[in-house]
Amino acid sequence: MLASFSIHQLSRPKAAEIHLRLGSNKPICRRQKYVAVRCCERKKNYYELLGVSTDSSSQEIKDAYRKQQKKHHPDIAGEKGHENTIKLNKAYEVLMKEDLRREYDASIGQMRLGASSSWKGPLRPKAIFVDENACIGCRECVHHAGNTFIMDEAVGTARVKVQYGDDDTKIEISVDSCPVNCIHWVDTEELEVLEYLIKPQPKEGYGVFGQGWERPANVFMAAKSFNKQLKQKVENQRRNARPTDKE
Repeated sequence: MLASFSIHQLSRPKAAEIHLRLGSNKPICRRQKYVAVRCCERKKNYYELLGVSTDSSSQEIKDAYRKQQKKHHPDIAGEKGHENTIKLNKAYEVLMKEDLRREYDASIGQMRLGASSSWKGPLRPKAIFVDENACIGCRECVHHAGNTFIMDEAVGTARVKVQYGDDDTKIEISVDSCPVNCIHWVDTEELEVLEYLIKPQPKEGYGVFGQGWERPANVFMAAKSFNKQLKQKVENQRRNARPTDKE
């Protein structure tokens, strides 16, 4: 992609290239080819180098890496291919190690929360979410749609195991049979944050007192606050990374 540039960045004919036509006082100028100048081209991050999304699994990263290595092999792409394979090796090394990947994600303003439920079939606009704060462990949802819901015996509440693991009729019966209305239809893009926040987190305490596990009292309000903070953090990182006029 070509960066924007001003007319002053285009090549100008030099004074030595201006000549006088014989028998004439009118100067003529040889035609020059004006070419766009590549300026401040954005460097690709590791995900873009491999051609994967930031939430890709380790297997997807591995498959993409092998594909790109074949494409840029020096025997095929020459010297330029050798340079690219070095970059690909570095990207693969970082993204395949969870601790390095987490640090790298933070450096580029990305955050992978990791949803606890998987999907059967293609993504849909709506997803199913269990507010485990309200769940009383009645097992009704698991009884009617056991491929979608599962009981977490450690905490005694139900949660979604597979989005749309059962047919729509069984899922609707499960939702309607819940005596405390703890099963919600949410926008798919909201699911990851909600499932992340509803997971019990270690509770801060002093010594052996006050320790344990806790969840936000209202997970939906907590999700709004979390998204607002995350958005502000990303905007600040982009603002700090933006080159100044002096640069």
